[in-house]
Amino acid sequence: MRHRFCHELSVRYADTDMQGHVFFANYFTFFDEAMSAYLFAVGCSPTELAQMGADFVYADARCSYHGSAHWGDRLQIHATVSRLGNTSATWDLAIYPDAQAPEPIASGQLVTVMVDAKTLRPIPLLDAFRTAVEVYEAKPV
Repeated sequence: MRHRFCHELSVRYADTDMQGHVFFANYFTFFDEAMSAYLFAVGCSPTELAQMGADFVYADARCSYHGSAHWGDRLQIHATVSRLGNTSATWDLAIYPDAQAPEPIASGQLVTVMVDAKTLRPIPLLDAFRTAVEVYEAKPV
């Protein structure tokens, strides 16, 4: 489940709940951060997409919980684009508590739809985005 792209982040105290572990909804925030970092890594940042008149909106978000993270943990969020549709991209993500952990503490999927930045109406995935993802994902590990 580990993917080529990995984004690391530290769990902030504000990410946790009264039981001392990461509040369940914050795993979606971590997925979002990893997705944004992925876009920067492949050379198609949200800023560059906006300059081309495009943006992403979420159409679906799923998360399965297999463990928990706590304040101060240094998480590794692995991400890949598993499907490129006409207007949508499907992202597979997995959160590991550290580099050695054999299993993720959370895994999930985001489906994003590319939209016109002004009208928010769906548009075909920009060639720049599609190519950036295809080139990045085709590189040998």
